[in-house]
Amino acid sequence: MSGPPDKAPLKMLSKALNNLILIKLKDTREFQGRLKAADNYMNLELNNATEHSPDGEPIAKYGEIFIRGNNILWIKIDATELVE
Repeated sequence: MSGPPDKAPLKMLSKALNNLILIKLKDTREFQGRLKAADNYMNLELNNATEHSPDGEPIAKYGEIFIRGNNILWIKIDATELVE
């Protein structure tokens, strides 16, 4: 028997709103910024976003960016900033 899909990742993203997150894309690029919005497809909107090189050095700064969920490899939420 199969039940509804697990929504834990979406719950974590909703708790992480306005917190600093790190995103790695499938093309190996990494972005860090404050999570402004997330939808059911894990499309994300970040404020004060910075693109980082693979060794963690900042490459470019962006005011606001939108990342499509199907391009995301992983998301790291800074758990010390989560608001419950």
